[in-house]
Amino acid sequence: MAYRATPNVTTGYSPFFLLHGREMTLPSNEELSAKIGSKDQNIKQRMDNLKTSLKQAYKAVNKASRKSRQSNKRYYDRRPKPRSFANGDYVYLHNPARTQGLSRKFHKYWVGPYVVTA
Repeated sequence: MAYRATPNVTTGYSPFFLLHGREMTLPSNEELSAKIGSKDQNIKQRMDNLKTSLKQAYKAVNKASRKSRQSNKRYYDRRPKPRSFANGDYVYLHNPARTQGLSRKFHKYWVGPYVVTA
């Protein structure tokens, strides 16, 4: 419950808000008393408010995740491993495509070895 109520550092929204469109009400001493609901908003107005707040939250999350993805790519590309091959070297070929009807579990992603010719 604490995780669902805590806003995410990247998105700025809590998982509960992104799912339900409102913040989670947590029990406290002040909130244990009986509440009288206000009926000043009709259902259509409440739904419109919910839709606009969720659209705004989804746009912000999408923007934050794109930014985070770019940051992760920069971090990953910081130290690339230089690869060089010479004629006569043996190499393996990465082939993620699998044949139709065969299980992915037993698929070999690296095929070879092949000899570098040029």
